[in-house]
Amino acid sequence: MIDLIETGGTPFDIGHDVGTAQREVIRQALADTHALFAEAGDPAAFDRTGPFAEAIEQHALPVAAEMRGMAAGSGLTYEEIVFINATAELDLDAGRHTACTIAGITGHGTTDGHVLVAHNEDETAGLDKTTYLVKAEPDGAPAFVAFTYAGLMLHQGVNAAGIASVGNALNAPDATPGGVPKLIQYRRALAESTIEAAIRAVTIPERGFGNNHLLATADGDIYDLEVSGSDWRMMPAGNRFLVHANHFTHPDLLPLDTGDDLLNSRLREQRLHNLIDAAFGTITPDSLRTMMSDHANYPKSICKHATPDSDLDYGTIGSVVIDVTTRTLWACAGNPCRSEWRKVGL
Repeated sequence: MIDLIETGGTPFDIGHDVGTAQREVIRQALADTHALFAEAGDPAAFDRTGPFAEAIEQHALPVAAEMRGMAAGSGLTYEEIVFINATAELDLDAGRHTACTIAGITGHGTTDGHVLVAHNEDETAGLDKTTYLVKAEPDGAPAFVAFTYAGLMLHQGVNAAGIASVGNALNAPDATPGGVPKLIQYRRALAESTIEAAIRAVTIPERGFGNNHLLATADGDIYDLEVSGSDWRMMPAGNRFLVHANHFTHPDLLPLDTGDDLLNSRLREQRLHNLIDAAFGTITPDSLRTMMSDHANYPKSICKHATPDSDLDYGTIGSVVIDVTTRTLWACAGNPCRSEWRKVGL
């Protein structure tokens, strides 16, 4: 079962508790990040971390304090924690897989009128062993529970104010050197109490790179934010649902898609869209977990498998389903089709 860290207090306190609990995982993540850059022919990447560390201090101070606490708890430096969190901005696209799939469903699509969101995290094989949940009661901000892994600030979860946040990678060519790394915006979103503030948090002008963010409220509002380094667009779910993978879908941003092969992203997105559309009005957390375990186009399915019978070196390392209405999160480490789910409520 996926690990759960319960904590609270100042941002430094929370980071310190996480760093202490995941000390070996975070230290290994640092070593792995150095190795990936070395394999990519960029062994001095860490030397470029400084501007990103300064940007977080200047524009996301509470997150910087949390990262300093994590550094202290794990026995690393603040800059080393930033290094782990800024791989996309440091040009490690070749060493990271971007194949995650997300969804948000309004109350009109569920059996009990509850708002649901879901996320599958796809990454390098073996990283399922580095996943964990953080349940925290921060000073001066809403309590939250969120999924992440390997010392990342990629906190995907729900807070006591009824704001849920999930997301996935987009690869646009317009990164801003020295801006706030994209993973930091996840943590900032969960510190907010309104949807407007959460939207502003993930689209700050000082960002270094883009990402896709799906934000939902217990009131029933769901928005998808496609964000690049220099532009962004917002798409509402209305009274239906939203699904997203790893390509731009807003007409204004289509030119930002790179030349990478995005066919699998389009197939996963359409498959999950079809599953939700067919079951709309009858969806429950259990049935949504089943959808996130779907194997159409196996092994490069919604639930991806890095197994001996596939040629993939990456797969689904964790999955999250959230009932935003009740502030309840279910998560697992590894493939959702075969892993044990943990339920955590606020």
